[in-house]
Amino acid sequence: MQIHYQRLTLPYEFTFTISRQSNAESTTVIVTLHADHEGKTYQGQGEAVPSSFYGEDAESVCRFYDQLNGDGVLSDLSPFEIQKLQARFEKIPGNLAAKSAIDQAFYDLQGKILNLPVWKLWGLDATQAPKSSYTIGIADLDTVKRKTEIALSRGYDVLKVKLGSPQDAPLFEAIRALAPHPQVTLRVDANAAWEVQDFLNIAPLLSENHVEFVEEPLKLTCTDADYERLKAESPLPLMADESCHTLKDIPRCARYFHAINLKHTKTGGLTEALRMIHAARAHNLRIMLGGFGESSLSVTAFAQLSPLVDYCDLDGALLMGEDPYEGIVFEGSRFYLPHRPGLGVIPRIPVTG
Repeated sequence: MQIHYQRLTLPYEFTFTISRQSNAESTTVIVTLHADHEGKTYQGQGEAVPSSFYGEDAESVCRFYDQLNGDGVLSDLSPFEIQKLQARFEKIPGNLAAKSAIDQAFYDLQGKILNLPVWKLWGLDATQAPKSSYTIGIADLDTVKRKTEIALSRGYDVLKVKLGSPQDAPLFEAIRALAPHPQVTLRVDANAAWEVQDFLNIAPLLSENHVEFVEEPLKLTCTDADYERLKAESPLPLMADESCHTLKDIPRCARYFHAINLKHTKTGGLTEALRMIHAARAHNLRIMLGGFGESSLSVTAFAQLSPLVDYCDLDGALLMGEDPYEGIVFEGSRFYLPHRPGLGVIPRIPVTG
């Protein structure tokens, strides 16, 4: 197999702001693999969603694919040789977003060859997928209110609120006023913005307003002692995101958090994410599937695992102004996995790099 790829620029519907950055658009890389099986040629696709926070961008992803093609890393593999693929990837450090797209494409090929959706190939029950949250990014008060009103008008009744600015309390209170409990579930994500005392100062407000959990509250420079204090004094469940990349991070996360957030860009694909789900269960951790700014190709790929987890934050494509793929279908916060073979994703509009 040879890797064919193209860059894809996805403008956000609204400028997307978290505690450490703002973006008006997201650049991803679409991977296409071809495989011959019993006289037929099949096409599998995946999407790399690189993040500078994890040391990747579109240029590094494309260079990685050129290197793999030049070295013939995939040339002798069939779509069913995932273990061999992972063994070869282990010899090449980093590049997890780039590896993820290839991993996705392998599963897409498997499902298409066997004429089964990937979730069914794994023996999963698609009706067990939990609802997904819809993210309200940091902005001025009027914009936050407008984004919340739009989200509620579209039927989203699970909202993830981005905090980590000097206006945390008034922004949160404005959203809760528009989205009353118990009709609307709120989750909070600080993206590693706070010191311990910052969190403890705002925690009573969040707890009184029935926040479901708080994601990655502390700065990554905080010490183990800070995390110990946080877990001991927090009135709310804590979820690791930036603190949880791959399988080796699970034991530490079990000490300081109640749940973990898995993403393609951090794990390197569905294969590692599946391992992490099993390890997290063994450590009594709850699990969420998340993502970055991406199309329905990557979102639907990760959603294949959704029947195995407790929470979803699969709104990446919903935050875009235009989605070039059709995959999972949302009805408010509830979504439905496609029954088409493989990942079940089809182009909605022509995809150009």
